Amino acid sequence: MLLPDRLQATYWPGGRVPSDGHVALWGTDDPAAAAEALGLPPGEPADLPTVLPRSARARRVVATDAPARVVPVRSAARALAALPPPQDWPGWQRPGESLLAWSVAAKLALELVAGGHLAPAVRPAGPGLGIAYWRIAPADDGRLAALAEALPPAAHALRREDTDDAVWPPGELLTAFCDAVADGCARTGVTGARTATWGYRWLAALAADDPTVELSEDGIVEEVARWSAPVLRRDGHAEARLCLQLHTPHAESAEDAGAPWPLAYHLQAADDPSLLVPAEQVWDTGAASLRVLGRSVGDPQESLVRGLAEAARLFGPVDASLSEQRPVGLELEPRHAADFLGDGAQALAASGLGVLLPAELTAQGARRLRARLRVGADITDPGAGITDGGLGKEQLAGFRWEAAIGADTLTEEEFAEIVALKQPLVRWKGQWVRVDADAMPALAKATGTTGTLSGIEALSVALAGQHETAALGDVEVIADGALATLVERLRAAGTDREPRLDGIDATLRDYQLRGVAWLQLMSDLGLGALLADDMGLGKTLQTISLLAGRGAEAPQLVVCPTSVVGNWERELARFAPELPVIRHHGTQRAAEPEDFKPGAVVITSYGLLRRDAALLSTVDWDVVVLDEAQQIKNQAAQTARQARALPARARIALTGTPMENRLSELWSILEFTNPGLLGPFARFRERYAVPVERWRDPEAAARLRQIVAPFMLRRLKTDPGVAADLPPKVETLNSCALTREQATLYQAAVTALLDDADLGEGIERRGRVLKLLTALKQICNHPAQYLGEPGPLRGRSGKLARATELLTEITAGGERALVFTQYTAMGELLGKHLAAGLRLPAVPFLHGGVDRRAREKMVSAFQDDDAAPPVLLVSLKAGGTGLNLTRATHVLHYDRWWNPAVEDQATDRAYRIGQTRTVNVHKLVTAGTLEERIADLLEDKRSLADSVVGSGETWLTELSDDDLRSLVTLSAADPVDTDEVA
Repeated sequence: MLLPDRLQATYWPGGRVPSDGHVALWGTDDPAAAAEALGLPPGEPADLPTVLPRSARARRVVATDAPARVVPVRSAARALAALPPPQDWPGWQRPGESLLAWSVAAKLALELVAGGHLAPAVRPAGPGLGIAYWRIAPADDGRLAALAEALPPAAHALRREDTDDAVWPPGELLTAFCDAVADGCARTGVTGARTATWGYRWLAALAADDPTVELSEDGIVEEVARWSAPVLRRDGHAEARLCLQLHTPHAESAEDAGAPWPLAYHLQAADDPSLLVPAEQVWDTGAASLRVLGRSVGDPQESLVRGLAEAARLFGPVDASLSEQRPVGLELEPRHAADFLGDGAQALAASGLGVLLPAELTAQGARRLRARLRVGADITDPGAGITDGGLGKEQLAGFRWEAAIGADTLTEEEFAEIVALKQPLVRWKGQWVRVDADAMPALAKATGTTGTLSGIEALSVALAGQHETAALGDVEVIADGALATLVERLRAAGTDREPRLDGIDATLRDYQLRGVAWLQLMSDLGLGALLADDMGLGKTLQTISLLAGRGAEAPQLVVCPTSVVGNWERELARFAPELPVIRHHGTQRAAEPEDFKPGAVVITSYGLLRRDAALLSTVDWDVVVLDEAQQIKNQAAQTARQARALPARARIALTGTPMENRLSELWSILEFTNPGLLGPFARFRERYAVPVERWRDPEAAARLRQIVAPFMLRRLKTDPGVAADLPPKVETLNSCALTREQATLYQAAVTALLDDADLGEGIERRGRVLKLLTALKQICNHPAQYLGEPGPLRGRSGKLARATELLTEITAGGERALVFTQYTAMGELLGKHLAAGLRLPAVPFLHGGVDRRAREKMVSAFQDDDAAPPVLLVSLKAGGTGLNLTRATHVLHYDRWWNPAVEDQATDRAYRIGQTRTVNVHKLVTAGTLEERIADLLEDKRSLADSVVGSGETWLTELSDDDLRSLVTLSAADPVDTDEVA
């Protein structure tokens, strides 16, 4: 027997009603743990009767009981539907294909139930008794049939009979699952009266936990079956279906308001809607099959009659055709034609029948009388409104309601003329127009009225092109005047202007120049911006260019994780040396708003944003920048609330992962950059988050994209306009703050050695110095390494926190990374921490203790297996040479080897022949320690360092006592992280 190595799923029917069935999770040694890792209920233990291959190569199968966890279908369906779609799973987290298939099935079943595609049923359960239950009534769009054909073998590996080795057919098992979801959703558990008529008793049994119903007479079960047959038909592979085609009145009677509308019947190929056979031809043929355009349609007349019966149930006027011997169509009164164009066509299409409408009257044709909102019109207050100079948060935009047909705006006289006709379908300018009588009162009341919206609300609806109203539903929005100009400028994304690079000592790449121009455009307009470029594309440099070019008369604030405070200081000093910088960190930080000088860039951490909220929120900032803005992804958290409370002329958010899991994260970041753009959170969730995440609604996704796109700039390293501009290798020095524990241990180690009046001579001195250097590097890595502890790891090392942040962003972007360390003990700690922090099954560690076969397996998996973990830990000595790991696009040096050649050789495991993408090299150093000082030496005097420092760390032992003290003493000027870190 061959068990799969990933969590699998199958539906296991059973019980009196469909919803008594279970979803079985199986295929791993511990299905409960695998289920919990995916956010699925762990269920109860069970032995699942399966039929599995005897071995990997054998074609023979064997009946066996596989250990499983079973989850009631009601809770399982909800959990499965909440999983990401198959294409969104990274290979190393991807569960079995059968589980993903049942996730798709759950989404489809719930969608059908939400659309009302279910029907009641009853089956006999002994003399005079029946079992009431619900079944799915599939829309005939082929999705169930296509899914059944695509079900992987493991999804229906359920043994059909205890004594048989046959499995359930995929179509039957999928239908049983959908029936179970329908039954579970409709059965409320409420017990109704059981003494009323048969119909009431049946209805009560359909809702109650007890499905038993007393049958009042023989034949009821058969009667119900005949009644529900049209909607419960399971002919997913039907060759043809009825199609109803509505035509406009004939030309000679077009001006007659009461002229009939012809409705013609056709037989339509189920898999090719363009293939139509008129009903008249079907009746004339009279054959058991019909051959059209090279294909055969079996039982065409039966298909036509069955379709007409279904159509008559949904659209009453068709009922008249059932009494005809050879129905080919009918003529509809204008009111019935209007009904057909409205709910009738929608109901017929939802039941699986074909519907064809006149082109001018389809949703795309938009030939209907409707309301339209024109926003941006002049308003009475000359000081209000949206101007070319920008968009103030207190500014207003005027709007006016108007009546429209297609692209035309109606005058008051034209609107009154159409309303006076009191017809559901009228001729206007030579074309037919729908008039919704139910909407007329609200439309008449709204037309011509005016009002104002806040600037950000006006911009939001103008970008979306729609506005939701209680009385009129979604209405079209037209931007006018200055608002239309602003929308055009935003959609140009800064391509129409040259960036200002005042005070910048750097050469920017073309895509970075475009990014600076965009940031400057948004801030000049008084709007916030989300710069979401891929890691390594220079978000920091682009933002510094914005800050330096502002010429601000007020201070500017950068909020970032403590682990990158030092990086911001370093980059500002490097790229904008004339820009004053204030570090708001540590015990000597500012206490009064006046301490933040005009034009200065103030750098602080998220922890201090919370702690010093009262101080920071009283400063009138020119620009507020949130680096690693995913820190505010939880819109209800204190950090997000404090960030939104900061007053600023412009707000910038930087992140390489603008949305990690939920749309709510995007709302939270954009609510910081542009408050009110996406509306209140509850409305955003109802209008966008639920439709997009739960139902994959393409229209909601498109509306959201239209609003968000102008405020978010995201470039990937693989974009053609970026890839051609990138060098083959980008090196970044990441400065990390020590935690308080690290600083205490570091200072104690230095004091213990250097306070000794006599360090000794020769070998003794070199030994003592090397021991100190090793201790300090281990402390900088993590206190647990220095102390020989297994943990805890979280919250004790600034370097570990920064490594976790980097690798989270790298793996979220679908890239792979090598992490080098010279210490096996640190590698073991890293492996344990990263597996948990990145939600990986494991992080492999290639070191000197790994045998040749295991080493080759690790390398092969990393290079060739999409399902392998995207992070590989490598010991610098064991893996620094001789390996080809070009699948990695990031190399992270967790601790430094003070021989540049050794580090370069390690980097070259990824940066070598065969590498087709830019390699990003991240070197971690702790601020204010010997790591930073030696890093400065290596960067400033690279050619000298290559020769002088080439022997590794032994040169350090030759330093004088004063030079050694200067090298290792902890700098009081560098920040110590007092915040919680990863």
